Amino acid sequence: MYDTSYPVRANLREAHEQAWQLIAQPGAFWSGAQRVQIVQEARAALRCSLCERRQEALSPNAVQGAHDTASALPAALVEVIHRLRSDPARMTRSVFDEALAAGLSAEQYVETVSVVCTSVVIDTFHIALGLEAPATLEPQAGAPTGQEPPKVVDGGAWVPLTAVDVQDGTFGLPRAPNISRSMGSVPSAVALFFLAFRPHYALRDIPLAISQAQAEFIASRVSALNECFY
Repeated sequence: MYDTSYPVRANLREAHEQAWQLIAQPGAFWSGAQRVQIVQEARAALRCSLCERRQEALSPNAVQGAHDTASALPAALVEVIHRLRSDPARMTRSVFDEALAAGLSAEQYVETVSVVCTSVVIDTFHIALGLEAPATLEPQAGAPTGQEPPKVVDGGAWVPLTAVDVQDGTFGLPRAPNISRSMGSVPSAVALFFLAFRPHYALRDIPLAISQAQAEFIASRVSALNECFY
């Protein structure tokens, strides 16, 4: 990955390569083949005519039709993937509820979010460097691995959150931020996403030639431009 003259840090290269390999392996609730197809569908969403019409509409739910697909994944799963990739700022509870009503489990939804978001991190970084998005790897054979029941709690979100023992006494917030707790019902999904994401951003001792305050300003500005609710 990253055949470029730009100075890409070794730890970032290694993390992205490892994450890319993990996507091709069976996850807790999707096989390696399905996970690779999830990445392919996420990319197809950027060229999907239905997604394009929805983006132009006042409400995406007002536009119906069939997605331009890149796989044989179930329609309910394709809908989730395309919405996550093409119009995440307008994801609503109805999308999640409809996916569950169509047969997806909450854990499958969480793993899908992790795979899509990990692919976005890697694809976007390639594009920012003027590179083609990497080819998906040949999936490893095998059924989903399953998992031991994780420690989660009902925190009022769509899905259970990672359980935390105590809150910060100063601000009354959980010691673990909700963005890291949100995939807690599938611990391997948390690990996959933050493996790819962590080299890009740190809350302290950021390994860049800018100050922490400057990094926070850039992160906040990019989030605002991308209409990131969180």
